[in-house]
Amino acid sequence: MRSQTFHSEELAFEREERRPRIRARRHGFGFIAGAGLLIAFGIFLLVAANAPNPVQTASPNAGPVAPPLPVWINIAHPIELFSLTPPQFAKSPFLYEARRHRFGGGREDILTFGQLDAPGPYLRLVLYRVGAEVAPDAPLYVDLARTAAQADLSIGRSLTPATLATRFGALEVADVDLASAAVASVPCLGFRGGALDGKFRLSGFACGGQAQPISRPALACLIDRLDLNEAGDDKALAAFFAASELKRDPACRGVKLAPTAPRASWLDQNDARPQLKRKKLL
Repeated sequence: MRSQTFHSEELAFEREERRPRIRARRHGFGFIAGAGLLIAFGIFLLVAANAPNPVQTASPNAGPVAPPLPVWINIAHPIELFSLTPPQFAKSPFLYEARRHRFGGGREDILTFGQLDAPGPYLRLVLYRVGAEVAPDAPLYVDLARTAAQADLSIGRSLTPATLATRFGALEVADVDLASAAVASVPCLGFRGGALDGKFRLSGFACGGQAQPISRPALACLIDRLDLNEAGDDKALAAFFAASELKRDPACRGVKLAPTAPRASWLDQNDARPQLKRKKLL
């Protein structure tokens, strides 16, 4: 009986003596496992840092990336919604262009008379009927620089703008120097204006000549000759032009745009049509 008790106490003592060893082994295994995980995580970060960027490295089998669609679409054979018949440009080349905004439906009509690098006056008139697209306001110089760039021109000098009254409302007008690949500098007037809460915009350049640039009164009379040929369903634009008819300046009749003598015609004689000749009755 005593021997059995002694044997049980001996087994209990051995269990208690082995527990610290087991705990030590467990702690050792945990430390090794944690260190292994840290090493593996470090290797993963190193490989990820040196891996090629899939965004920057194009696949050799990938096709060419298509360029974004242009915002403006040129109209091949536009209907001439506007007309301008200054007699001083009777012999000058004339170009009528138009383009449509791809997303908003707005339309720009561009009337160009003459050439900047040729003798005689030059006029580029941009008429913008804003559609559903966003057309934020910009400083005058930014608008003029954009208009010049569309015609492959550049602005070399720009003075402080002033206000000019016209039948379409007040215009911002500034003295500018235009340049092209063929001519270094031509003194011009850059202008812009707006109506219909900014939904109808008018801008461009008017140039006389090196000896005598165009004057502000001559520019006002030139804009005074602008007419609307076709408005379609645009009742607001039609009403705006109809109301502006009452604001035509009678003093503009016969005003010269440039020092070159205009061709004599009934358009130059106070816009009065020539009298009809009566036939004698037999």
